[in-house]
Amino acid sequence: MPDVILKHVPGMKHASAVPVHRAEELSESVFTGEHVSNGKPCVIRGAVKHWAAVQNWRDKDHLKKRCGHHSVSLFSNEYHARWDRLSAGKREVSFTEAIDHLHAEETKIGIIVESLPELQMDLGRLPFLTKAEPAFTYEAARFFFYRNAGTSWHFHSFDETLMSQIVGSKKIGLLKTNTPSYLAMLTLFCKEEYYDDPSAFEGFDAADLEWFSAELDEGDALYIPPLWWHGVIPTTRTFGATAAVTWRSPSHVIANTIRQMASGEIDLIGMPNMTAIKALFGVAKKMGLEREFAIAWERRM
Repeated sequence: MPDVILKHVPGMKHASAVPVHRAEELSESVFTGEHVSNGKPCVIRGAVKHWAAVQNWRDKDHLKKRCGHHSVSLFSNEYHARWDRLSAGKREVSFTEAIDHLHAEETKIGIIVESLPELQMDLGRLPFLTKAEPAFTYEAARFFFYRNAGTSWHFHSFDETLMSQIVGSKKIGLLKTNTPSYLAMLTLFCKEEYYDDPSAFEGFDAADLEWFSAELDEGDALYIPPLWWHGVIPTTRTFGATAAVTWRSPSHVIANTIRQMASGEIDLIGMPNMTAIKALFGVAKKMGLEREFAIAWERRM
């Protein structure tokens, strides 16, 4: 029931639309200066419409020919933030089996999330983002192939994300983590009780929170900064595909994030691999924030 990811969150009833740009009119200076540097989401219409993926990924034979030999995790449920919920529907299959399953009309729900190097060649350039360093915690691109499956509310502790819609359409809810209600939202979203119980938010005063929403059609993209809660639902019920392109945040954004985590304003969520941790610590050390990063790491969830 992907709709409940947004439907059961009261703030979505009065959410404001994020700013919208057209790719052909968006300069790199505006994108990086107004949005990336300030952590402000935006929709970019037509951002990836020129990518080969927009045409090629409609063809399941193209996908299977490129990556069919890979073993992948197929989930017969939403892409939940809670591991026990997510893993309940997990099984290992070949990519070929997964793509056939997600294309089958009898499949009610399913999703795979993988970084498959053979599909990178179907991506293209981004005129509004020509200079970017590799992300700390994610591959350069992760691919979401799904049928009627959404992604429950979560946030990324580090790194910038461009949610690029390839096949199908989506709706996304967003909320900044840095609010007086952070701990309450952390409990509500991480426990995921809202998914089954629309009354989970009863008694919670969301008046001081500024909720946002965005809608993506094929070829569009949503810029999601780190430290923004987001929940995602498909608005088409057939096969869909999304590419999440990631890159490293500007230095001042990284420094501010580390300070917030050390002070307890927000949490380091997840367990990145040791390569990512070493890279983050190296950057923190250059900034004179190695002590703060060590505290953030000790407080991680």
